[in-house]
Amino acid sequence: MTMKSVLLGAAAAIASIGTAQAADLPLTKGEAVEYVKVCSAFGPGFFYIPGSDTCLKIGGEIRADYRVFGGSKAYKFSRDDNRSAFNTQARIWFDARTQTDWGLLRSYFQINADSHKISDTHTYNSNTFSIDKAFIQFGGLTAGYAHSFFGFYDNDYGDTIWAPYYAESNTVNLIAYTAQFGGGFSATLSVEDGRDHRQDKLFNDQGGQQVPDVVGQLRFDQEWGAVAVQGAGHQFRTNGQFADDFGRNRNKYGWAVGGSGLIKLPFIDGGHFVVEGQYANGALDYLGIGNTQIGGQDFFVDSRGQFKGGKGWSIVAELGGNITPQLNANLVGSYIDTKYDNVAGSLGGGKFTVKEFTVAANLAYTVVKGLTISAEAAYTRSDNGDGFDNGKTGSDHVAVEKGKGNIWQGGVRLKRVF
Repeated sequence: MTMKSVLLGAAAAIASIGTAQAADLPLTKGEAVEYVKVCSAFGPGFFYIPGSDTCLKIGGEIRADYRVFGGSKAYKFSRDDNRSAFNTQARIWFDARTQTDWGLLRSYFQINADSHKISDTHTYNSNTFSIDKAFIQFGGLTAGYAHSFFGFYDNDYGDTIWAPYYAESNTVNLIAYTAQFGGGFSATLSVEDGRDHRQDKLFNDQGGQQVPDVVGQLRFDQEWGAVAVQGAGHQFRTNGQFADDFGRNRNKYGWAVGGSGLIKLPFIDGGHFVVEGQYANGALDYLGIGNTQIGGQDFFVDSRGQFKGGKGWSIVAELGGNITPQLNANLVGSYIDTKYDNVAGSLGGGKFTVKEFTVAANLAYTVVKGLTISAEAAYTRSDNGDGFDNGKTGSDHVAVEKGKGNIWQGGVRLKRVF
């Protein structure tokens, strides 16, 4: 009993000491949890980044494509070509916006990943990752990797699924400023990397860049639609191999001008008719020549040894809208006509042209919100005039047979947006 009393007394003493020390400690509360808050200033899907006044939207998309091809005459498919090809593409994008005293500060980034990107019917590509867009906007300033400011059809519409059309469709490195004058009038001056506008698929004789491209656009937007006029300047110059072939190197400047028009059709949900046309001399990327079956070249040498730019024009038109709330339809037609007159004999001689037109129609049905099934059929007719052979060997050798060709393609796309 004596030992028991001693132990109980010791325990009581220790407990009283702990209580006294606890009384001396400051009282604390659990730290407040900062929940993610919805940001309604910029539309649905944005939320505040915790601890900041920046709103962020994260989105994604999965595209499953199933395509078939056919051709005739100059483009008759061989056993080396794929008559069917599948690809799956994943997209993810981040859109961060902050309203400042100086205007909206925005940054946008999108990356695409393809399982087996279909670049042509002969190649089976491996998995690829690519940057689709990456730019900063602050007030009227745009800087980074963004769509060229020449035209607006491709950026705002361009509603084919796979079918080509012939208009400026490049994402380029640029720095641009857009001034808003009120009443729907705006003007943009853009300095763009000329290497992103370069076309040298045929002869491979382009030299390094000295001067970037300069692009300007005047635009007028109203409730009924929009109109715009645009122009661009582009330097093209030869490399060292060209001097070995033709005696000396050359520098020249090409140019392009264009116009765009949009009419909204109020009797159709999302109804629109848009047309865009352009003319170029030595700056054929602005015509969309990179979307043709053959490709193009900024310059050539004629039979008299004169250094000249290829020239031509292109046009694209689209009619589309929602037939029902679930069913969307688009019809697109486009034509390009370029020429290289009197090409030097060492390159094959004769008149080489790139003429092509494409007609495409598609339907997209929304199964449930975020999930659509689309189908498209397209026909392309191509003509390269007399054809040519650049007389080189190895990786620089390009030969295009004379003739006209037909290409058919069609397919189905399942798309999930989230």
